[in-house]
Amino acid sequence: MSRKINCLFEIRNMLIMKDTLRQLGYEFTDINQDCVEIAQSYNNIRIDASTGEISYDSAQEKKVNTIKQNYMVNFYRDKAIKEGMQLTQEVGQDGEIVLMLSK
Repeated sequence: MSRKINCLFEIRNMLIMKDTLRQLGYEFTDINQDCVEIAQSYNNIRIDASTGEISYDSAQEKKVNTIKQNYMVNFYRDKAIKEGMQLTQEVGQDGEIVLMLSK
């Protein structure tokens, strides 16, 4: 049995979130400037940067975690580029991603 989940997640840059969704192959609809919705067969995934809330069905938890993880990698990659830093990414055997920023 699935259930609706609302989780808080800090989204500092909605453009990076949209780029992340495109990279992952998701089509989405802009609800407004700070909110997008990804159509799914059961319940839609809604990402609202103004409230920091992501709403989804519990069966979609893996998808949402992948979106959050990729967003954070893209966010810090963008930050590194803007600050003239190098970003190194290592992925462990357990899937853990380690980002290292250096000048």
